Amino acid sequence: MFVLTTGGTTILEMARALPPALHATFFTGSLPVAYEYSQHPNIDVILIGDRLLKSSKITVGGAAIEQIRQVKADLCFLGNNAIDLHAGLTDNDRDVVQIKKAMIESSTRVVSLAISEKINTAQRLKVCNINSIDTIITELNPGNDLLKRYRAAGLETI
Repeated sequence: MFVLTTGGTTILEMARALPPALHATFFTGSLPVAYEYSQHPNIDVILIGDRLLKSSKITVGGAAIEQIRQVKADLCFLGNNAIDLHAGLTDNDRDVVQIKKAMIESSTRVVSLAISEKINTAQRLKVCNINSIDTIITELNPGNDLLKRYRAAGLETI
């Protein structure tokens, strides 16, 4: 299985929680996340590279986007700054938006990891419409009322 992932604290926590028996190849431009994946015995790690955003320790830029476009991923895990039924997935960094768009285009299935305080919020830059996402994973119970409209729109909630 080929998996594309962004960076951020939620993705980092996901990386730490992956079962040791998981066999997969993970592609990421996040230095902390790549390190975490490297601690798993059966995960191959491919670091996507270009210009490093020092504040978030992720790579962005044309070369990174081109590398992503060369992958046909089974799954994409996106950390996000904001998710809203009408605004879709949004962010506040233009370079990060371009990376996320490339990951979505290169993936068969897209999962958004969102802590509850980011649900029903929006930033200024659009990543994608809500229908580009297949699943939302959050710390909330999947039956939580905050997720009701997302389920009604056809998204799986975990």
